[in-house]
Amino acid sequence: MDTVDRFQRIPFEPATDGRVESHSGLTRHYPTLHGNLVAPEQYSREVGLVLAHPASNFLSHFLLRGFGEHGLPILGVNTRYSTNEPALIMERAALDLGCAVRWMREELGFEKVVLLGFSGGGSLAAFYQSQALGGAVTKTPAGDPVDLSGLEPVDGLAFVGAHPGRARVLRHWIDAAVVDENDPFATDPDLDLFAPGRTVPLDRDWVERYRQAQLDRVRRIDAWALDQVAELDRRGAADRAFVVQRTVADPRFVDITLDPSDRQWGSMYGDPQAANLAAGGVARFSTVRSWLSTWSFERTNADATRNLTTVRTPTMVAALRADQAAFVSDARQMYEASADPDVEYLGLDHLSHYLVDQPDGVPRIVEAVSGWMNRRGLRSAAIGT
Repeated sequence: MDTVDRFQRIPFEPATDGRVESHSGLTRHYPTLHGNLVAPEQYSREVGLVLAHPASNFLSHFLLRGFGEHGLPILGVNTRYSTNEPALIMERAALDLGCAVRWMREELGFEKVVLLGFSGGGSLAAFYQSQALGGAVTKTPAGDPVDLSGLEPVDGLAFVGAHPGRARVLRHWIDAAVVDENDPFATDPDLDLFAPGRTVPLDRDWVERYRQAQLDRVRRIDAWALDQVAELDRRGAADRAFVVQRTVADPRFVDITLDPSDRQWGSMYGDPQAANLAAGGVARFSTVRSWLSTWSFERTNADATRNLTTVRTPTMVAALRADQAAFVSDARQMYEASADPDVEYLGLDHLSHYLVDQPDGVPRIVEAVSGWMNRRGLRSAAIGT
């Protein structure tokens, strides 16, 4: 069935700590989240889906039209960080998601709301629901107060091509060879994943050393960031921006026998060696407060493998088995962490992260999610075709 895009302007409460986290006067003086409700001309308000990401623009996400055509209204919504990712604070992104959930219920009239967590939106959805159900987070990892007590629980969680958290991704992607954070070319040759002569399958003992060195590097940045927060607070300063060098160096990108799946060689950017030094790599630009909230493996509050342990909400986890960004093991970890006694797991063979040149991908995902919604009583009967 044909769908209609309905632009939504959703107000949100900006931070009141006096720090300027965005240069945009529009964001600061007219705080508005942008959303796109995709649905048929006439649609049921029994249940609606919300698709959000901490920082990416989801207003035209490739899944929206597929769900709308199936008779399932879906809101793609952006947080305040969609044009300002380096300043991302996950706790505030959760507040933004809360605004979208309330909008669906109070302004658009939906009886039930389901969060569809795609990619990094998965950890945001899991973190949101854990806090809406009575979570105990009252501060960001940098020590800044945050009030999440007003979040409204949703009725279901569907994870598709999702990973447990941005910090968990970076912990596995960051280049272990870097020895000087100010020089991307200062590296330990023994830990260089892309060193000439490195063969696959990679030596498993070497991989274990590499993984430990990755974690050690993250911890060094953590320690520096914590020191910087203390110095910023001493000086009465807001934040400090910095660059994280070489962040596309997961051994799974070059050795597909690690975490085996249907995926091809490479990363979601293509050649991982080229992407590792490019400007667009994951976590390339950050601030110290954002680092601790978003990218710190041991300090972030947004980690689905922890958050889902307290969430009994109806949940499904669908792995895209050819995904080069959210791996099959990520989906399994989320499934195993869930406190939902009837949580469902599904592996969708041969589907990649962005479904490029895979015209059957969207219908398969829609069918999987809508079937699960029917089985869990999230809608009274199948809608659409």
